[in-house]
Amino acid sequence: MGIGNAALFQSTKSYESKPKLYHPHIMLLAQGKKIIYLGGKEYLYDPYHYFVQTVSLPLNCKAVIEDDQPIMGIILRITPQVIGEILFEMETEPVPAKSISSSLYNAKTTDKLIDSCIRLVNTLESKNETKVLGPCYVKEILFRILNGENGNILRELANNNRGFYQIARVINNIHENYSQPIVIPALAKEAGMSPTAFHSAFKSVTSISPLQYIKNIRLHKAKEFIQNEGEKVNTAATRVGYESTSQFSREYKRFFGTSPTSDRLSGSSTMF
Repeated sequence: MGIGNAALFQSTKSYESKPKLYHPHIMLLAQGKKIIYLGGKEYLYDPYHYFVQTVSLPLNCKAVIEDDQPIMGIILRITPQVIGEILFEMETEPVPAKSISSSLYNAKTTDKLIDSCIRLVNTLESKNETKVLGPCYVKEILFRILNGENGNILRELANNNRGFYQIARVINNIHENYSQPIVIPALAKEAGMSPTAFHSAFKSVTSISPLQYIKNIRLHKAKEFIQNEGEKVNTAATRVGYESTSQFSREYKRFFGTSPTSDRLSGSSTMF
Protein backbone atom coordinates (compact mmCIF):
# COMPACT_ATOMS: atom_id res chain seq x y z
CA MET A 1 0.00 0.00 0.00
CA GLY A 2 1.41 3.40 -1.00
CA ILE A 3 1.51 6.68 0.88
CA GLY A 4 3.09 9.30 -1.37
CA ASN A 5 6.73 8.30 -1.82
CA ALA A 6 6.37 5.59 0.82
CA ALA A 7 4.95 2.08 0.62
CA LEU A 8 4.40 -0.76 3.06
CA PHE A 9 5.65 -4.19 2.04
CA GLN A 10 6.04 -7.71 3.35
CA SER A 11 7.93 -10.82 2.27
CA THR A 12 7.11 -14.32 3.45
CA LYS A 13 10.19 -16.18 2.19
CA SER A 14 13.82 -16.23 3.23
CA TYR A 15 16.45 -16.48 0.52
CA GLU A 16 20.21 -16.69 0.35
CA SER A 17 22.36 -13.96 -1.14
CA LYS A 18 21.35 -13.23 -4.74
CA PRO A 19 21.81 -10.35 -7.20
CA LYS A 20 19.26 -7.54 -7.02
CA LEU A 21 18.92 -4.17 -8.69
CA TYR A 22 17.76 -1.53 -6.24
CA HIS A 23 16.98 2.10 -7.03
CA PRO A 24 17.43 4.98 -4.52
CA HIS A 25 15.40 4.25 -1.40
CA ILE A 26 15.29 4.05 2.38
CA MET A 27 14.20 0.81 4.05
CA LEU A 28 12.91 0.51 7.61
CA LEU A 29 11.91 -2.91 8.96
CA ALA A 30 9.43 -3.75 11.70
CA GLN A 31 10.09 -7.51 11.42
CA GLY A 32 12.72 -9.73 9.87
CA LYS A 33 16.22 -9.04 8.67
CA LYS A 34 18.05 -8.32 5.42
CA ILE A 35 21.74 -8.12 4.59
CA ILE A 36 23.18 -6.21 1.64
CA TYR A 37 26.56 -7.25 0.25
CA LEU A 38 28.59 -4.80 -1.83
CA GLY A 39 32.30 -4.32 -2.34
CA GLY A 40 33.27 -6.80 0.34
CA LYS A 41 31.10 -5.04 2.94
CA GLU A 42 27.89 -6.10 4.66
CA TYR A 43 24.99 -3.79 5.54
CA LEU A 44 22.47 -5.24 7.99
CA TYR A 45 19.02 -3.80 8.42
CA ASP A 46 16.39 -5.03 10.85
CA PRO A 47 14.04 -3.44 13.44
CA TYR A 48 17.10 -1.83 15.04
CA HIS A 49 18.85 -0.57 11.90
CA TYR A 50 17.58 1.15 8.77
CA PHE A 51 19.18 1.15 5.32
CA VAL A 52 19.79 4.06 2.92
CA GLN A 53 20.80 3.80 -0.75
CA THR A 54 21.27 7.02 -2.69
CA VAL A 55 21.97 5.80 -6.26
CA SER A 56 20.76 2.83 -8.33
CA LEU A 57 22.99 -0.16 -7.61
CA PRO A 58 23.26 -3.81 -8.60
CA LEU A 59 24.09 -5.62 -5.37
CA ASN A 60 23.53 -8.86 -3.49
CA CYS A 61 20.81 -9.24 -0.87
CA LYS A 62 19.95 -11.93 1.68
CA ALA A 63 16.55 -12.10 3.41
CA VAL A 64 15.99 -13.79 6.76
CA ILE A 65 12.56 -14.70 8.19
CA GLU A 66 12.69 -14.84 12.00
CA ASP A 67 10.32 -16.87 14.22
CA ASP A 68 8.17 -17.69 11.17
CA GLN A 69 7.11 -14.03 10.99
CA PRO A 70 7.14 -12.31 7.57
CA ILE A 71 9.55 -9.51 6.82
CA MET A 72 7.56 -6.29 7.13
CA GLY A 73 8.58 -2.70 6.69
CA ILE A 74 8.39 0.66 4.98
CA ILE A 75 10.22 1.66 1.83
CA LEU A 76 10.67 5.33 0.94
CA ARG A 77 11.70 6.18 -2.61
CA ILE A 78 14.03 9.16 -2.67
CA THR A 79 15.11 11.71 -5.29
CA PRO A 80 17.41 14.75 -5.19
CA GLN A 81 14.32 16.95 -5.42
CA VAL A 82 12.62 15.41 -2.37
CA ILE A 83 15.77 15.67 -0.26
CA GLY A 84 16.57 19.14 -1.58
CA GLU A 85 13.15 20.50 -0.59
CA ILE A 86 13.65 19.40 3.02
CA LEU A 87 17.19 20.80 3.15
CA PHE A 88 15.93 24.11 1.76
CA GLU A 89 13.30 24.36 4.49
CA MET A 90 15.92 23.52 7.13
CA GLU A 91 17.86 26.65 6.09
CA THR A 92 21.20 24.95 6.66
CA GLU A 93 24.34 25.64 4.65
CA PRO A 94 25.73 22.60 2.80
CA VAL A 95 28.90 21.19 4.34
CA PRO A 96 31.65 20.84 1.69
CA ALA A 97 32.61 17.21 1.13
CA LYS A 98 36.31 16.36 1.29
CA SER A 99 35.82 13.32 -0.91
CA ILE A 100 33.08 11.32 -2.57
CA SER A 101 31.32 9.15 -0.01
CA SER A 102 29.84 5.70 -0.27
CA SER A 103 26.36 5.72 -1.78
CA LEU A 104 24.75 3.48 0.84
CA TYR A 105 24.83 2.95 4.57
CA ASN A 106 22.95 1.53 7.53
CA ALA A 107 22.32 3.28 10.84
CA LYS A 108 20.66 2.68 14.18
CA THR A 109 16.91 3.25 14.36
CA THR A 110 16.12 5.84 17.04
CA ASP A 111 12.99 6.06 19.19
CA LYS A 112 11.97 9.30 17.43
CA LEU A 113 12.27 7.62 14.04
CA ILE A 114 10.16 4.68 15.24
CA ASP A 115 7.49 7.09 16.49
CA SER A 116 7.41 8.79 13.08
CA CYS A 117 6.95 5.42 11.35
CA ILE A 118 4.14 4.43 13.71
CA ARG A 119 2.30 7.67 13.00
CA LEU A 120 2.68 7.06 9.28
CA VAL A 121 1.28 3.51 9.51
CA ASN A 122 -1.61 4.69 11.70
CA THR A 123 -2.83 7.00 8.93
CA LEU A 124 -3.92 3.89 7.02
CA GLU A 125 -6.97 3.69 9.28
CA SER A 126 -8.51 6.60 7.36
CA LYS A 127 -8.30 7.58 3.70
CA ASN A 128 -8.38 11.25 4.67
CA GLU A 129 -5.55 10.79 7.17
CA THR A 130 -3.54 8.89 4.58
CA LYS A 131 -4.04 11.68 2.05
CA VAL A 132 -3.53 14.65 4.36
CA LEU A 133 -1.24 13.45 7.16
CA GLY A 134 0.65 10.67 5.39
CA PRO A 135 2.95 12.97 3.38
CA CYS A 136 3.70 14.96 6.55
CA TYR A 137 4.92 11.86 8.36
CA VAL A 138 6.95 10.73 5.33
CA LYS A 139 8.63 14.14 5.44
CA GLU A 140 9.20 13.75 9.18
CA ILE A 141 10.90 10.38 8.63
CA LEU A 142 13.19 11.87 5.98
CA PHE A 143 13.97 14.77 8.30
CA ARG A 144 14.98 12.37 11.08
CA ILE A 145 17.23 10.40 8.74
CA LEU A 146 18.85 13.50 7.21
CA ASN A 147 19.76 14.64 10.72
CA GLY A 148 20.69 11.17 11.92
CA GLU A 149 23.76 8.99 11.79
CA ASN A 150 25.58 9.32 8.42
CA GLY A 151 22.88 11.70 7.20
CA ASN A 152 25.55 13.69 5.35
CA ILE A 153 25.69 10.89 2.75
CA LEU A 154 22.00 11.36 2.01
CA ARG A 155 22.46 15.14 1.89
CA GLU A 156 25.02 14.76 -0.88
CA LEU A 157 22.25 13.42 -3.12
CA ALA A 158 20.70 16.89 -3.30
CA ASN A 159 23.87 18.94 -3.63
CA ASN A 160 24.53 19.48 -7.32
CA ASN A 161 28.04 20.98 -7.04
CA ARG A 162 29.75 17.91 -5.67
CA GLY A 163 31.50 15.02 -7.35
CA PHE A 164 28.95 12.68 -5.81
CA TYR A 165 26.15 14.37 -7.70
CA GLN A 166 28.13 14.21 -10.95
CA ILE A 167 28.52 10.44 -10.59
CA ALA A 168 24.83 10.08 -9.71
CA ARG A 169 23.93 11.97 -12.88
CA VAL A 170 26.13 9.66 -14.96
CA ILE A 171 24.44 6.65 -13.34
CA ASN A 172 21.04 8.02 -14.34
CA ASN A 173 22.33 8.41 -17.88
CA ILE A 174 23.48 4.78 -17.92
CA HIS A 175 20.01 3.65 -16.86
CA GLU A 176 18.41 5.66 -19.64
CA ASN A 177 20.82 4.47 -22.35
CA TYR A 178 22.00 1.03 -21.22
CA SER A 179 21.06 -0.59 -24.55
CA GLN A 180 23.29 1.80 -26.51
CA PRO A 181 27.09 1.61 -26.89
CA ILE A 182 28.55 3.39 -23.87
CA VAL A 183 32.12 4.73 -23.99
CA ILE A 184 33.84 5.36 -20.66
CA PRO A 185 35.76 8.50 -21.81
CA ALA A 186 32.41 10.03 -22.82
CA LEU A 187 31.00 9.32 -19.36
CA ALA A 188 34.09 10.85 -17.77
CA LYS A 189 33.65 13.96 -19.93
CA GLU A 190 29.99 14.19 -18.86
CA ALA A 191 31.11 14.08 -15.21
CA GLY A 192 33.74 16.75 -15.87
CA MET A 193 36.59 14.44 -14.86
CA SER A 194 39.61 12.79 -16.40
CA PRO A 195 39.09 9.06 -17.17
CA THR A 196 41.35 8.12 -14.25
CA ALA A 197 39.59 10.41 -11.77
CA PHE A 198 36.19 9.28 -13.07
CA HIS A 199 37.03 5.59 -12.63
CA SER A 200 38.18 6.22 -9.05
CA ALA A 201 35.16 8.38 -8.18
CA PHE A 202 32.70 5.95 -9.77
CA LYS A 203 34.15 3.00 -7.87
CA SER A 204 34.04 4.99 -4.63
CA VAL A 205 30.28 5.50 -5.06
CA THR A 206 29.30 2.07 -6.45
CA SER A 207 32.14 -0.22 -5.28
CA ILE A 208 32.55 -1.54 -8.86
CA SER A 209 34.11 -0.25 -12.07
CA PRO A 210 32.02 1.64 -14.66
CA LEU A 211 32.30 -1.24 -17.15
CA GLN A 212 31.17 -3.81 -14.59
CA TYR A 213 28.31 -1.55 -13.53
CA ILE A 214 27.08 -1.21 -17.12
CA LYS A 215 27.22 -4.98 -17.65
CA ASN A 216 25.38 -5.66 -14.39
CA ILE A 217 22.63 -3.18 -15.26
CA ARG A 218 22.16 -4.79 -18.67
CA LEU A 219 21.88 -8.24 -17.11
CA HIS A 220 19.36 -7.06 -14.50
CA LYS A 221 17.27 -5.33 -17.17
CA ALA A 222 17.34 -8.47 -19.30
CA LYS A 223 16.19 -10.51 -16.31
CA GLU A 224 13.20 -8.17 -15.91
CA PHE A 225 12.29 -8.56 -19.59
CA ILE A 226 12.62 -12.36 -19.43
CA GLN A 227 10.79 -12.97 -16.15
CA ASN A 228 8.24 -10.18 -16.07
CA GLU A 229 7.46 -9.82 -19.76
CA GLY A 230 8.16 -13.38 -20.94
CA GLU A 231 10.63 -12.05 -23.50
CA LYS A 232 12.59 -14.59 -25.56
CA VAL A 233 16.25 -14.89 -24.60
CA ASN A 234 17.67 -13.63 -27.90
CA THR A 235 15.25 -10.69 -27.97
CA ALA A 236 16.10 -9.73 -24.37
CA ALA A 237 19.80 -9.91 -25.19
CA THR A 238 19.36 -7.55 -28.13
CA ARG A 239 17.19 -5.16 -26.12
CA VAL A 240 19.94 -4.63 -23.54
CA GLY A 241 22.74 -4.19 -26.07
CA TYR A 242 24.25 -7.64 -26.56
CA GLU A 243 25.21 -8.63 -30.10
CA SER A 244 25.89 -12.28 -29.20
CA THR A 245 23.12 -14.33 -27.55
CA SER A 246 25.58 -17.04 -26.53
CA GLN A 247 27.82 -14.51 -24.77
CA PHE A 248 24.75 -13.04 -23.10
CA SER A 249 23.61 -16.47 -21.87
CA ARG A 250 27.07 -17.27 -20.46
CA GLU A 251 27.36 -13.98 -18.60
CA TYR A 252 23.75 -14.20 -17.39
CA LYS A 253 24.27 -17.67 -15.88
CA ARG A 254 27.60 -16.66 -14.36
CA PHE A 255 26.00 -13.61 -12.74
CA PHE A 256 22.63 -14.99 -11.56
CA GLY A 257 23.50 -18.68 -11.17
CA THR A 258 20.60 -19.69 -13.43
CA SER A 259 20.18 -19.71 -17.19
CA PRO A 260 17.94 -17.12 -18.89
CA THR A 261 15.84 -19.95 -20.31
CA SER A 262 15.08 -21.39 -16.87
CA ASP A 263 14.24 -17.92 -15.52
CA ARG A 264 11.85 -17.36 -18.41
CA LEU A 265 10.02 -20.57 -17.47
CA SER A 266 9.95 -19.70 -13.75
CA GLY A 267 8.02 -16.45 -14.29
CA SER A 268 8.08 -13.08 -12.55
CA SER A 269 10.27 -12.15 -9.63
CA THR A 270 9.71 -9.72 -6.74
CA MET A 271 11.80 -6.62 -6.17
CA PHE A 272 12.44 -7.06 -2.46
